[in-house]
Amino acid sequence: MSEIGAAASLTRTALAIGDRRRAEAFTQAAEELARDNPGLPSLAASAAHARGIVHDDPESLGRAAGAYVGPWNRASAAEDLGALLRGSDPEAAIRALDEALAGYQRVGATRDAARGRARLRRLGVRRRHWNQAERPTSGWESLTDTERNVATLVAQGLTNPQVAGRMYVSPHTVKFHLRQIFMKLDIGSRVELARTAAEYIGTDRPAQ
Repeated sequence: MSEIGAAASLTRTALAIGDRRRAEAFTQAAEELARDNPGLPSLAASAAHARGIVHDDPESLGRAAGAYVGPWNRASAAEDLGALLRGSDPEAAIRALDEALAGYQRVGATRDAARGRARLRRLGVRRRHWNQAERPTSGWESLTDTERNVATLVAQGLTNPQVAGRMYVSPHTVKFHLRQIFMKLDIGSRVELARTAAEYIGTDRPAQ
C-alpha cells in the first residue's frame, strides 16, 4: 500500500523469470487490497495494472493508466499497454507509448523516457512525427484503422469472439477497442454503433 506501483513491478518481474504462479499471487494480493480499501482508488488502479500484465488485458491496462493518481504510475501503465498492443494495433500502441513518454519526461524519469523512445523507434515512429499528425479526439474520424475494422464488424452483427477470430486478436483486445470506440463516438450500445457506422459505410448496415 505504501508503494502503489509495486504490484505491477513484482508481477512483471515474476513473469520475466517464468514464475506465473507468483505473478498471479501478486495480482490476487493487489486485488484483495483494492477490495478491502474501496476508498483508495490508486489501489484499484494498481490491481488493474497487475491484472492487465498477467492476463494480457488491454482494458485493465487502459483503466489503470486513467485511474492512477501519480504521473509515473500512469506512464508505466500506458507503457505496458503500448507494449501489449504493438502487434495488434500499432497506432494505439504508439499513442499509449507517447503518453508514457510524456509522463516520464514530466517527472524527470530519464531512464524510463529513454526506454519509451526506444519502444517508439522499434515501431518506426518518433514522437515529433506523431505530434504532427494527431487525430481528432472524437467522432468517426478519430477512430484508428483497427478501431474502424472492429466497429464495422460489430455493426454487421458479429459477437466479440467472432470479431476476435476475424482479426486474429483476443476477445479482451476487441472489448478494449469497443470501449474506446464507444467513448470516441459518445455512444453506449451496439445498436447505436450500427446506426453510426451506417452513416459512413452505408451498404454495410446489418439487416433489420
